[in-house]
Amino acid sequence: ADGNVIKTCDYSSKKPAEKLFVSEGMNYFNWNMRYPDAVSFPGLILYSSNTRGPKAVPGNYKVKLTVNGESVEQDFEIMKDPRIKSTQADLQAQFDFLIEVRDKLSEAHQAVIDIRKIKTDIDYLKGKLGEEATYQEIITYAEELKKELTVIENNLHETRNEAYQDPLNFGIKLNNRLAFLATHEGEGDFRPTDQGMAYKEEVTAQINNELADYKKLVDEGVGKINKMIKQENLDFIMVDVGNEESGQGQ
Repeated sequence: ADGNVIKTCDYSSKKPAEKLFVSEGMNYFNWNMRYPDAVSFPGLILYSSNTRGPKAVPGNYKVKLTVNGESVEQDFEIMKDPRIKSTQADLQAQFDFLIEVRDKLSEAHQAVIDIRKIKTDIDYLKGKLGEEATYQEIITYAEELKKELTVIENNLHETRNEAYQDPLNFGIKLNNRLAFLATHEGEGDFRPTDQGMAYKEEVTAQINNELADYKKLVDEGVGKINKMIKQENLDFIMVDVGNEESGQGQ
C-alpha cells in the first residue's frame, strides 16, 4: 500500500514462466502472494529446504498493469485465514524474520557466485601466463588466493553436494542451515519461536564472519594481483594479431 514494489513481471517476455497468455474476453492471473526468492545459483543443492520467499502479510496492496505506456491500478486486500489464531502483529513478526533470513541467504549465495567468478578469472589468468618464470610470483599468489577463497566458499556452501542424497554423506553448511530455518519457520502462520530467533542470530553471525573474510580477500588479494599485473605491464587479453609464419591473423 505504501508504493514499495514487491514483484515486477514482463509479460511480453519469451520466458514461459513470465509470458502472459490472453484470450478474448476476461482473463485472470494468480499471484502466489510470495515475495521474490533468495538468490540462487546453478547446481545449488539444499537438504530439506528451499530458497522460497516469504508470504505477504494480510493487508492492502496495489496491482498495476502497463500496456503500451498506459497504466491501470487496482487496490486489493489479502485477508487473513479466519481459522488462524495468530494476530496481525504475529504475522508481521514472522514476515520480518523470514525476509531477514532470505536477505542473508542471498548475501551468502551471491558471495559464492562472486567467488566462483574470481576463481574462473584466476584460472584464465594462469592459463595466459603459462609456466614462464617471470610470472611465477603472480601465479603463486593467485593460487594461494584461490585456495583461501575456496575455503570460504566451502564454509558457506557444501560444494560436494551435487545430488539431493549427497547431504546424507557430506552434511550441510551455513547456507543450508539458514535455509532450513526459513523453511521450518515459514511452514505455519505464527510468530518466530525463541529458538528460531536465537538460531538465526547464531548462523547469521557465522555467515557475517565468512563474508567479512571474503571482503578482505577481495580488497587486499584481488587488488594485489591487479597491481602485480600492472607492474609487469601485462595485457589481460593477449592476442597475436600477426603470425608471420602462418600468414594468418589470430
